[in-house]
Amino acid sequence: MAVTVMTKIIGHRGAAGIALENTRESLLAAIKCGVDVVELDTHLTADDHLVVIHDPTTQRIAPITVTVRSKTLAELQTIKLNNGQTLLSLDEALDVIGSVPVIIELKSHRSVDELLLVLARHPDVKASVASFLHSELRKVRSALPNIPIYVLEHFSPLEIIQSARRLHATGFGLNKGLINPLTYRLAKRYNLEMYVYSVNNSFMAWFMRLLYPDLDLCTDHPERLVKSRRVAKKR
Repeated sequence: MAVTVMTKIIGHRGAAGIALENTRESLLAAIKCGVDVVELDTHLTADDHLVVIHDPTTQRIAPITVTVRSKTLAELQTIKLNNGQTLLSLDEALDVIGSVPVIIELKSHRSVDELLLVLARHPDVKASVASFLHSELRKVRSALPNIPIYVLEHFSPLEIIQSARRLHATGFGLNKGLINPLTYRLAKRYNLEMYVYSVNNSFMAWFMRLLYPDLDLCTDHPERLVKSRRVAKKR
């Protein structure tokens, strides 16, 4: 029996399993795969620009290691990454992504002022905001009452329900190992959207869709999940 496919496929850090995460190459790869949403990470630079990078340093993605917060955007963009490209500002990333919906994860405190400026320069962007920093999400909700926001949580799949409700969040994101029937049912009761990360195996994606039909899937390998979804639809 075929499973009704309702889930969105979210490209994690662009398409981190295909190309170097959070780079132009990775974002374009995700879009080419046909994702429903692109997810990316941001940190603040020394001159308070938002730059697209997951870690607070360049250690994993570049031949040299610098701390993002200690360098200006211009200084950071002189560094050649492991794929020969350079770090993108959030402005540049949104230009690359264009009309594809995007989840912007805030990883630095005091990011919201700059985020508001960037979003004002991109009025047509279909942006949502996610963060483990609930104080940042509170500021986003206050400044932009209508923008979708997603609470992230490392450890507690039940506390996240209360956190999402307190923040008037659209939904939440969890590690795939934390999703469970109770959290799923509570989310449905309170009309909270849900996504899990990172689901990189087509069978796992099928199984999670079977258990949790309204659960969106964030993946490093969108080419696999998009393909498996097409197969499921044909059935």
